[in-house]
Amino acid sequence: MKKWLQHILFLLLLFGGSLSAQQSPLTTQYLFNPYALNQAVAGYFNYAEMYLNYRREWTNIQKGPRTVRLNGFGNIYKDKMWLGGEMYMDKTGAISQFKVSVSYSYILETGPDQRIFFGVWGSFFQNSVSLADMTGIDPNDPLLNGGSKVNGSTFNAGFGIDYNWRGLNVGFAMPNALPDNKYYSNYKKLDFNMQRELLLHASYLFYFAEKWQLQPFAVYRKTKNMPGFFEISALTIYRKQVWAGLLYRNTGAVAVNIGGYISYGLALNYSFEFGTGGINKGGGTTHEITISFRFGQQGRRYFENKNGESFSRNIIRRNYRQHVPHVFDYK
Repeated sequence: MKKWLQHILFLLLLFGGSLSAQQSPLTTQYLFNPYALNQAVAGYFNYAEMYLNYRREWTNIQKGPRTVRLNGFGNIYKDKMWLGGEMYMDKTGAISQFKVSVSYSYILETGPDQRIFFGVWGSFFQNSVSLADMTGIDPNDPLLNGGSKVNGSTFNAGFGIDYNWRGLNVGFAMPNALPDNKYYSNYKKLDFNMQRELLLHASYLFYFAEKWQLQPFAVYRKTKNMPGFFEISALTIYRKQVWAGLLYRNTGAVAVNIGGYISYGLALNYSFEFGTGGINKGGGTTHEITISFRFGQQGRRYFENKNGESFSRNIIRRNYRQHVPHVFDYK
């Protein structure tokens, strides 16, 4: 279990002819950081935000996947235009990937409690296979041209859209919209491409008690030439400041999420993931933690915008104004 994963991946790279796999590291943290799922939704709560994330997968494998991710966004014009960015380093055994991207988002108000988010972004990827971390590999092999590393880089671009009406969100994105961008062009027998991706997501925020909210979430991902997979989850939120949830991925994984708003814009989220089948079951558990900061947030709850409103406010009025009119203060 200690070295077989990196050997399999390396052999696929060298002799598979064309490798198409999960191109981007997974995360469950989009349950409280939607920008990590679809970069079009920058500015959802009208705050500038920053997120620092660490994910360690398959703890039973000595050199299992590790990901460090930093993303965030800020307003550049009247709470309508937002500029964001993401950077991550992902390493699995001898294979590592670096990504940096810049995004632009525009929020269009289409009616009472209705908004449409539009986003576009460009990304740079660098992929590297370190022969020093391999066993049983001869650096003098003619296929490797005597090098200690196999390196490659490519550019890609993406776009996304999200429709928000009260508690409903429905979104579509293509994180990598340009097809067949080659990482490696100097190796005749090595063909590693950046493939086109498709992402669909939907969620709804229910108010089922005075202090409680429930947000079910569904996500579908599809990479060209690979089977698609989906995730379903539910997040329970208390007083818009503390939350816990469950996530199921049909590739054989279940995750538990817990988090909370600390104070002065600082929030923390942790997820514990375990396998229910396939390589996830034998690979061990996965741990992921994110710390976030909202600039300018003081005295507000986490799941509301900087005006003290949620985007389900009409639903709240209809359900509660006769019973607890003192709870909500609308301007």
